[in-house]
Amino acid sequence: MTTKALVSVIPATFMLAGHAFAEPYRFVPIDVECPATTAAASCPAGLAPGQMAAQTSAKGINSGGDIVGSYIAVVGGPQHGFLLSHGQFSSLDFPMAGVRATVANGINARGEIVGQYSAPVHDASTPPPQDSPLYCPAAATPTATNPACIKGFHYWGGQFSTVTFPTTFDENEQPQYHPGAIAQRISADGDIYGCLHGHDLGPSMHGAAWTRTGTRSLLPNGGQVDDTMGVPMSMNNGGTPGGGRTIVGFFVDMENKQHGYLVKDGMLAAYDPDGADLTAIWDINSGGQFVGVFRYPTDLATKRHGFLKDPDSLAPIQLDFTCEKLEGCAGAPMHTVAFTTFAFGVNSGGVVVGQYSIVSGGPAHGFVAFPPDAELTTGQD
Repeated sequence: MTTKALVSVIPATFMLAGHAFAEPYRFVPIDVECPATTAAASCPAGLAPGQMAAQTSAKGINSGGDIVGSYIAVVGGPQHGFLLSHGQFSSLDFPMAGVRATVANGINARGEIVGQYSAPVHDASTPPPQDSPLYCPAAATPTATNPACIKGFHYWGGQFSTVTFPTTFDENEQPQYHPGAIAQRISADGDIYGCLHGHDLGPSMHGAAWTRTGTRSLLPNGGQVDDTMGVPMSMNNGGTPGGGRTIVGFFVDMENKQHGYLVKDGMLAAYDPDGADLTAIWDINSGGQFVGVFRYPTDLATKRHGFLKDPDSLAPIQLDFTCEKLEGCAGAPMHTVAFTTFAFGVNSGGVVVGQYSIVSGGPAHGFVAFPPDAELTTGQD
């Protein structure tokens, strides 16, 4: 990880006074940038002084307000991970020669970060074993990435390590390799949640957990649910501390419909906000609040709404990024509602992070959404 620039992108610190959600959340945009007065060597990776990233996505936030995510410096360029802590951006790039992309997804209170990277294509004449972090076959087209090349990572104390799922065996005792993995969240006690996959991000993808007591998954007989048949295409996106008594994510059913889910004590229950025809849950905090996205049947196929579900309420709070100032709204008028809003992360205080696009197909921008009872004060640590 290389520290790049001191950039104050959140114009407020916050203190939480309680949980009363009668008023709307307040949105603050996040865009990775390099101020014009910054020395070029101190800019975030891929940016020059005075330049703003073409796209930014905020993926996770911890109890201290540290935020992780990813950005693309210029259109067509690679993804870089970032950490935003005390107003300072640090670039995160997995330290392997030829790595094509790095995305930081989750951070816990200890500062441990998890995410994924795309490994370089291996030499086809001497391929490594499928369970090796170096295993990365070529994709069907030169510009694509074989999903088997996407590996999870863990970062803490200046050290990166690869997160992969061990080989499993089917009912005929034949080995089943899982060369790809995504590390989505890390709990306060160090448990990692995400998915395993093979050469696709569809049928071979299943929710997975890496814990101090071993690995679990939504594969048949994977141990995460009592049903030994397993769950169709799925992804774990978070779990509560203490061994993941509640795990959240999304799955695609046999009719190819996507639902959110909660797994509690070995039982999986689908979750969809009333009226939604597509749902994904992306994170859960220690208090049981969870966030995600959904779509109404009347929405365009690419439209998404964010939401936050409080365990004490029947209905979720819909989160649609709304321009509260001109900065970060791509020239849109005040009070413009974004075409898409993705709620990706939530911390113990109910502060939400994610990304939005003002228009369909437009560039992604990150955001922080503060609950109505968050007291905003000026300044930055």
